[in-house]
Amino acid sequence: MNTELAKTFNPKTKEGETDHRYAPDLANIFSSIRPEVLRGLEEFKNKTTELEIKYGSYALEFCVSWFDYTDNLSTNHPDNKWNQKAKGLRKGLIEGLKERVFKSSNVSKIIGAAEFIKKLKDDLLIPDFHNPNELVESKRTRKILDFVNPLPISAKYLLGGMTELGLKKAMSYENDSKAWNSQTDTFPSKPLTIRVLEDLKQQYPLNPNEKRGGGKNQLSKLEEVEDNQETISIEATELKELTQDEIANNIVSLAKKLNTSEIWKDKQIVEILKGAEKELIALGHMVLTPSDKVLTSK
Repeated sequence: MNTELAKTFNPKTKEGETDHRYAPDLANIFSSIRPEVLRGLEEFKNKTTELEIKYGSYALEFCVSWFDYTDNLSTNHPDNKWNQKAKGLRKGLIEGLKERVFKSSNVSKIIGAAEFIKKLKDDLLIPDFHNPNELVESKRTRKILDFVNPLPISAKYLLGGMTELGLKKAMSYENDSKAWNSQTDTFPSKPLTIRVLEDLKQQYPLNPNEKRGGGKNQLSKLEEVEDNQETISIEATELKELTQDEIANNIVSLAKKLNTSEIWKDKQIVEILKGAEKELIALGHMVLTPSDKVLTSK
């Protein structure tokens, strides 16, 4: 019996594990099927997997461009109240990728990876410290992009689900893992594998409530639903949208609670704050700019 195919078609328990009670039934079914048929199905799976890997980069670039458009849709437009239009287009993106025969699990990875790449590209240009009206390239973000871009989609997806500290450890993993080999008298490093990234994501999850092997990448705003279900209303679980005044007041209130004379020593807190480097620098320039100039610039 073809064990790989049997594993695919074997019913699962409520916990998602293989239900071994069906093993005799599968053996009977498979024994009645011509070997050529089983080989054909196995070949189909292998070829589709190869094609997904080969063309996955196109799907990733397609999604980044899609998000560039949807993220810039105005919420003031009547057709996009509560960002409904953007959410509808995002759901259409998921279904479209599935129609193109991408597996559901791979669609989730492509979406998460694309949103991660887009976020990095959005953070690439920051206000110049000496001239706030001009934008310069963030050296930190450029370093991350140069590290992330050559990696496969699965790696990008996993990196997108980590905190800043997890990402930093991934970037330095090969150097940190160097150890002396007495036989060769060298200091070889360990390769950064998907398994290593999975472990790092578990240790430094962007979403602490996410379980290994399940849950959603926090960067992804997409809800996966079964084909026979209605889309769950996302905004029903969201908090009401805050006004700019409310956001500013919250930032001031929280900033005053930070012990700035101490937290600069805590590398983890600093890495967390760097996640909003572009925005914090812009806010700093805004606060330091005399009020009359701020009003004039408006």
